[in-house]
Amino acid sequence: MNLYCRLMGAKVGQNVHLGNDGMGAYDLMVIGDDTCLGTDTVLSGSVVENGQLRIGGVRIGSRCFVGARCVVREECEIGDDAQLEDMSMLPRGTKVPEGERWLGSPAKKVGRAAETEMMEDGGVRIEGRKTARPGLVRRLGFGLLHAAGLLVFPVLVIAAIFPGMIVMNELNYLDDYYWYLSVGPLVALSFVGILCLEIAAIKWLFLGRVRPGCYPRHSFFYFRKWFVDETMSLSLDVVGPLYGSIYLPPWYRMLGAKLGERAEISTASFISPDLLDIGEESFVADAVSFGAARVQNDSVTIAGNKIGRRTFIGNSAMLPPGAVIGENCLIGCLSVPPADPADALRPDAAWMGSPAIFLPQRQQSTAFPEASTFNPPKRLRALRAAIEFVRVLAPATCFIVLTSLLLSVVVLIHDEVEDYQLLLLFPVLYAATGALAAGFMVVMKWLLVGRYKPGEKPLWSTFVWRNELVNALHEHLANLFIVGALTGTPFVCWFFRLLGARIGRRVYMETTEITEYDLVTVGDDAELNSDATLQTHLFEDRVMKMSTVEIGPRCVVGGLSLVLYDTRMEAGSSLGDLSLLMKGEVLPAGTKWEGIPARRERVEA
Repeated sequence: MNLYCRLMGAKVGQNVHLGNDGMGAYDLMVIGDDTCLGTDTVLSGSVVENGQLRIGGVRIGSRCFVGARCVVREECEIGDDAQLEDMSMLPRGTKVPEGERWLGSPAKKVGRAAETEMMEDGGVRIEGRKTARPGLVRRLGFGLLHAAGLLVFPVLVIAAIFPGMIVMNELNYLDDYYWYLSVGPLVALSFVGILCLEIAAIKWLFLGRVRPGCYPRHSFFYFRKWFVDETMSLSLDVVGPLYGSIYLPPWYRMLGAKLGERAEISTASFISPDLLDIGEESFVADAVSFGAARVQNDSVTIAGNKIGRRTFIGNSAMLPPGAVIGENCLIGCLSVPPADPADALRPDAAWMGSPAIFLPQRQQSTAFPEASTFNPPKRLRALRAAIEFVRVLAPATCFIVLTSLLLSVVVLIHDEVEDYQLLLLFPVLYAATGALAAGFMVVMKWLLVGRYKPGEKPLWSTFVWRNELVNALHEHLANLFIVGALTGTPFVCWFFRLLGARIGRRVYMETTEITEYDLVTVGDDAELNSDATLQTHLFEDRVMKMSTVEIGPRCVVGGLSLVLYDTRMEAGSSLGDLSLLMKGEVLPAGTKWEGIPARRERVEA
């Protein structure tokens, strides 16, 4: 990754650890020697606001630490030996002095950078330590190991789909009318099953059981841990519909996780399965980060996460290594647990923000019977199993069928045109295939759900499962083929209008993170930056609550921010990067807000 960034124009020092590819405006990025950047961290470098693209550099000194899920805005500087902790955002133009430790969104100074890091996991004390920089030969050797590992990932996907494609190819020779495509669901089933078994086999044969501790970054153990972590990330990208279904817990248990009965887990990331313990009837929402390894001072700290019974972890929340959460607790969306382990263990507590603040009162849900929330009858279990079986296989089936048709067309016209003409024609053929994928998803939305309306639905209901099927087709079919590539262009707005969203003219959307489309209104000239999420639903107490999100004309929503339902941004208001607009809030016209939770920016005299 360091080599790639240098080739793109960034100035990256020696022995730098880049845990993510979230870098923009490469030519304006400077990262000093021995600095470590965590997973899901973004050096934004640019933002679209007020009708303009604003570009600025980021300068990070030597021996710095930037945690996981951080955003460093343009024109920021971080001095040597400074630390920016997990889930923190440096506002535009911020300068962190040398040797200081900052935390939060927006980030504030909380003290001096620590020489060592101490954390606790199940009573085991773990100490991160400073280590000398490895020699060039050792760094080069592990670089070559990582390069070899990267070449294996596409092989895993090809090996999983290869048996099914061989069967389809043999049937193709016997069939002139494309009936061989009817075995697509069986090919998809074999693909999902084989890939999951491959990942489980690699985890146990190549890595084995992981134990909490502090390990050297340039060690064969960490290479093996990185490789297995990347295969888990591959599963999110390739067989993502498996997550959030009743078919995920058996696979997680196969990988070594401890899951209580009726625990619900959506698209969790960065997990170490051996170190994950989720209590009975707990709920883990989308994009939660579990115990992402902390890479600092050339050491890697790995520790587990434990969640008590009936606890809810909100969308995009982050649990650092070693975090233990009590029973019947709530960790809010885009939030972290409290810093004091005793507070995190308090039962019936709710926490929100970065840093976390205590919520004295939780909103109550409609009182649905336990048969539709926590303890469903066998009839509902069987119905959910059937619908989610379709949900797991549908995106892969459609992908296989559409890809086969695309390749068949290429083969048919290959003898009729010159090679260069085929190369010129292929983008048109691919775009047509992508349009079919997006069109199919749009049709299925209207057939399966119709028009979304504000309301509440229990977890064990067909509406929720049909909605998840629509989301799976959106994220793992339409986005995969073409919609994801349309972000930042006018065409992505067309797609969401077809789904029922009310999107005005000249809207800039660098995101596809929208669900319950009919509940979304975006005014003229609004700007939604990279991976901003308009969250029109939440699961609380196993109840899906849906309502509207209104983004007024000329509003700006920053990158990686989260706008919850029942909110309204009035004309010309803005929400900063990595910020959370909580339920029921209204941002007055022309005001600027940022932070988790969002607070009004101070206006300088």
